[in-house]
Amino acid sequence: MSESDAEKTLEPTPERKRKAREEGQFARSKDAGATAASLAVLGCLIGFGTHLGEILREFSLLCFTSPAHFGDASFSLVAAQLLLTLFKIALPFAVAGALAGTAVGFMEAGIHPSFDLVMPKWERLEPMSKLKNMFSFKQATTSTLLSIFRVAAVSAVAYWVIKTDLPTLIKLSRTSLAAGAMGAAQVSMRLAFWSSFVLVIMAAVDYGESWWRQQQELRMTREEVLEEMKQQEGSPEIKARRRQMAREMANRSLARGVQEADVIIVNPTHVSVALRYRAERGAPVVTAKGYDDVALHIRKLAKQYDVPLVENIQLARALAAQVRVGKVVPVDLYGVVAEVLAFVYRLKKRGLRA
Repeated sequence: MSESDAEKTLEPTPERKRKAREEGQFARSKDAGATAASLAVLGCLIGFGTHLGEILREFSLLCFTSPAHFGDASFSLVAAQLLLTLFKIALPFAVAGALAGTAVGFMEAGIHPSFDLVMPKWERLEPMSKLKNMFSFKQATTSTLLSIFRVAAVSAVAYWVIKTDLPTLIKLSRTSLAAGAMGAAQVSMRLAFWSSFVLVIMAAVDYGESWWRQQQELRMTREEVLEEMKQQEGSPEIKARRRQMAREMANRSLARGVQEADVIIVNPTHVSVALRYRAERGAPVVTAKGYDDVALHIRKLAKQYDVPLVENIQLARALAAQVRVGKVVPVDLYGVVAEVLAFVYRLKKRGLRA
């Protein structure tokens, strides 16, 4: 194990797993698709075996009971009839196997359409990496051991089934053709079933080994996790710049609201609410508001833009709590707000300042 691998002590993040899956790196079993297809074919044989046998029986009877029917026909007609019969027999097995293999593929990979995987890439044709994998001692040893174990397991199951059913097979030689064929089919089905069962276990073990190996390969170092977090959340410099831009936008909006206001209702230091009244637009509107430091900043802007300040603790608190910026004053505060506006207008006519 290399030094870099030894440092990978952290579990892979969801983002790392997502990228790996998009790149086609996911746990898989080499024989899962073939095993699923075999089971599907076996199930199809159990479910439709009688019907398919009838199709084959009808074709056989046609060949042996009516030889003149084929004797007078051309070779193309005979071949067409034969191909049609074989097609009827093979089609259910082909469809069942294809669907089962495809379903297992989707179960392993998930449904994540990505056109990048089908686009030609020159690095995929690079022969050295392929040769390195082909002649990897660890990979070759693992693959060889799995193949030997797979063959040994299936052979042991076949030996056990044949040994168990050997007396039955011997007796079949003294039965009728139909009974013999039925008995041989039953033994063959048991052999196929137990062999497929062993292959399913082998595929599950192979998948588990592939999943464990992939989890080890996807493990991350502390630096990789920090780098990923930085990429997702942004670097400190970018975050600081975004906060600065947000503050600048908020300050511009606040300054515009104060500049448009007719009066600032304040609670001495903690609350400031800017009000604008236009007779043609109806009720007064809150153009800016803020608490604590923002409230003090509004007071500074009010002095800068020569907007009068009126101290009214209850009204300032009520407006700040009940009205959002850009909304009109509620009806129950009309009277108090009207008194404040009237007071401000009287001072303006006299050339005084609140």
